[in-house]
Amino acid sequence: MKKLLALILALGLLSTCFGALAEDLYAGEKVKLEMAVWNSVETYEKINAALIERFPEIGQKADIEVVIEGDGDAGVAQKMRLLLGAKETLPDMVRVNYAQFAEFASAGLLYDLSAAVEPYKADIIPAVLDMMTGEDGGIYCLPQEAKPKVWYYRTDVFEKAGVNPADVKTVDDYIEAGRKVHEATGTWIENYGTPLNAYDLMMILSGKDFSFTDANGDFHFADNPVLREAFETLKKYHDSGAFSPIEEWSADWQAAFTSGELSSQLIASWMKQHLLTWAPDQAGLWSCAEWPEEMQGGSDAGMGIWIVFKDAPHAALAADILAKYSFDPEFRRAVYSINAVIPPLVSAKTDEFYAKNDYFGPELQKVYFDALEDLRAYPYEPTFSAEQVIIRDYLNDYLNGNISLDDALKNAETDMVNQIGNAYD
Repeated sequence: MKKLLALILALGLLSTCFGALAEDLYAGEKVKLEMAVWNSVETYEKINAALIERFPEIGQKADIEVVIEGDGDAGVAQKMRLLLGAKETLPDMVRVNYAQFAEFASAGLLYDLSAAVEPYKADIIPAVLDMMTGEDGGIYCLPQEAKPKVWYYRTDVFEKAGVNPADVKTVDDYIEAGRKVHEATGTWIENYGTPLNAYDLMMILSGKDFSFTDANGDFHFADNPVLREAFETLKKYHDSGAFSPIEEWSADWQAAFTSGELSSQLIASWMKQHLLTWAPDQAGLWSCAEWPEEMQGGSDAGMGIWIVFKDAPHAALAADILAKYSFDPEFRRAVYSINAVIPPLVSAKTDEFYAKNDYFGPELQKVYFDALEDLRAYPYEPTFSAEQVIIRDYLNDYLNGNISLDDALKNAETDMVNQIGNAYD
């Protein structure tokens, strides 16, 4: 009995200490926190305003300055490498993708967020919590958005073409659906113009439990059937004539959604934010479904993430703020109202608030959480940033008919061995 009382008292003291720690974080003089992102600050500033409205103590303690540190996740990661190498001051909160997580985590550079996450831990979707957790059991990243694979499509176009997404189950079915849509409506249900982005390949591989390396970090994939099939699938799309030759992230890509030339996209959940901006007058015409059965599972880079470096000026405060930012249920409703990002929370799965969406309809909530059931990320090596450049270049050479499949795979492996060596050294 005495031991039990001692344990209860100890736990009570521990809880009190955590509470006191959280209170101490918001005591003292006001500080400036730097939030590093890419491309645009506007949406983050709106979200930060909502965060301070929900948690006034954050506004009293910190001025959060959103700064652009690159033109994409790779650009932000490169800026962090430069700052780390020069031993210059790091931002307090950094937005990257899970693809860069292994590089910084394996080097022991990241702040352990466990204490800040603990109050929310039971409400986090298990697959997401697994991705947040390092090999030592600590938590080293937080989700900006979990990114399962989602198929967005125009309901009016598909109805006119007689295409039901539920009937599209294979790669060949998808190509045939593309032909039917184009013949009936003149629009395209997908685009596979080159150069393809690396994520087109990685979304396929993430669902196949594939890795470029073996357990020792050595590259062995020239004769790997999974990678070969993924290359062949993308070549089949590229050569089919059933899809638009528009290149993603070109000006033509955005314009094609605005004009209605593109009426569908097999992509990840993040695409909805762009559709809301690019084609606001198409609200109510879009819906979503899971990817065709043969291609389900995986993600685009697992999730967008926040990281805090150990050497950030205000790491503990940043961790506490980002935990609220990522997991507070009330605040996450405000985030959804700004950018339609659904939080990866167990409670959000049945929250009727997320079924209210005038643009995509109630299917958005159901499809998102159904896809989260099989959320998987490619097991990123610390050297993945270099790996994806090599594999993307050879993939595009193969798609454009400049090289055979055998040579593309063999040469890509040779370049990885010569340029990278061992992925874990």
